[in-house]
Amino acid sequence: MHACPACAAPLDDDGICTTCGALTRGFFRGLELGTPQIAQAVANGLDFYLLLGVVPAADTRTIARRYRQLRVLFPDDPAHLAPEPARRFELLELAGRTLTDPQLRAMYDAMRARPGAAVRPAVLRCAGCAAPLPPDSRRCAFCGTARPVMPQAPATPPESGPPAAEPVDYYALIGLNAEHLLPPSVSAPPMRSAHDFGGAGPIVPASPPAPGVVDAACLARQKAILLTPGYTADERDARMHEIEVARRILRDEQQRARYDMLLLGFRQGMYGGGRLDALRSLQELACADMADERGETASREQGLALLRQGCGYLDARLPREAVEPLRRAVAALPESADAHAAYVRALLATDDPLALGAHVLRVTLHSLEALEQLGAATPQHAALAALCSGLLARDQGDVAAAQAALRRAAALDGRLAPAWRGLAALALGQGDLAEVIEGCRCALAIDPADERALLMLCAAYLRAGQRTEARGVAAQIAGLRGADASADAVLRELGA
Repeated sequence: MHACPACAAPLDDDGICTTCGALTRGFFRGLELGTPQIAQAVANGLDFYLLLGVVPAADTRTIARRYRQLRVLFPDDPAHLAPEPARRFELLELAGRTLTDPQLRAMYDAMRARPGAAVRPAVLRCAGCAAPLPPDSRRCAFCGTARPVMPQAPATPPESGPPAAEPVDYYALIGLNAEHLLPPSVSAPPMRSAHDFGGAGPIVPASPPAPGVVDAACLARQKAILLTPGYTADERDARMHEIEVARRILRDEQQRARYDMLLLGFRQGMYGGGRLDALRSLQELACADMADERGETASREQGLALLRQGCGYLDARLPREAVEPLRRAVAALPESADAHAAYVRALLATDDPLALGAHVLRVTLHSLEALEQLGAATPQHAALAALCSGLLARDQGDVAAAQAALRRAAALDGRLAPAWRGLAALALGQGDLAEVIEGCRCALAIDPADERALLMLCAAYLRAGQRTEARGVAAQIAGLRGADASADAVLRELGA
């Protein structure tokens, strides 16, 4: 059993001291805090309870579990995080370390309770980290989140459009309890030792309902509605439709995870910040699924909503999540150049273009051809069309056609690195090492950290017997992979 670094008493299975109640400091990678840091946090108006999403009366165990739930959203090694998520991680560590140490928490509570403390309910706070926002700031100084848009009276009557969705608990609607969203003290009995469970260890948190459980609950509710008298035909259809929407949202892992975050916000009284619009987008996605199964095409209004949703995913650098709504947007808006262009961006960003399957390449080429027919094609679109044609020819075994199309793509857009890598890969298969080296160098001039190009270049040097050059490239690859990698390991990987 490990000892508490604060008082040397034993730690329980959660890593919490059985005497002083502190969470082991090793959990925070040696983050040490004292009076100056706590005072600065209070002076900056940081509300640690709001940041973690716990009530001020929560016990240490509840706060520690909540911290762990938020910590898993970040990588184990946060050293390479972008500036904004790095600041969010720093704030999370600061809040977790403070509120799980009894002495630091008492100090923080005392400071924020003093008259004139900066923590005031009336302060406009950042939606990302709960820090207060000065009146003239456009972004949060701590995490970079944009300032929330304050509601203002419109100068003209609002445009007609779909209203925001109403908060709804889909779990309760189909007769399930969202136990995985309840606080640990509610969703599970008190923790017991591993001995009480025959060595099985502590109780694990509740898991979301499995798709089969969701299907069974929805089927039972739909049967009950069909057998219950008093509904009109329209009311019965509306109830059945609502339950089917709930089923599709809760049985899909990605959609359920997004809905869970919205539901937690609704339970805390948070309806702003686009939460109701986000719920509506989930509902529209489920309705589009149902329309697809019936062989129907989404309406123009639904297509525009799906296009906005897909573009939002692209702006958030989530191309895989953008593909499905944009596919439906293209089907609903076949004459929309914006829909086709966004769909192409999403498809090509899901993976390295050289690794995309023939179906994805054909779909991408279809949208690129549609852009040309709509008169919205650019030289870059023409280069991407040539790239897709070349990769399709490669998959069909037509090396000459593939090389011609890839050379045309590189000529149209000299910054199109996949075209150069595609030419290098074809040359490597034919044993033309000089062509491989030239193609890889062109790709690396665009992106010096292109590991795929570096691997092909290293392989070409090895085949040419230029081991000194191969070792130099292998060292570059090892540098990209991190401290645990070595040039020798890369060379062994390539069979040298």
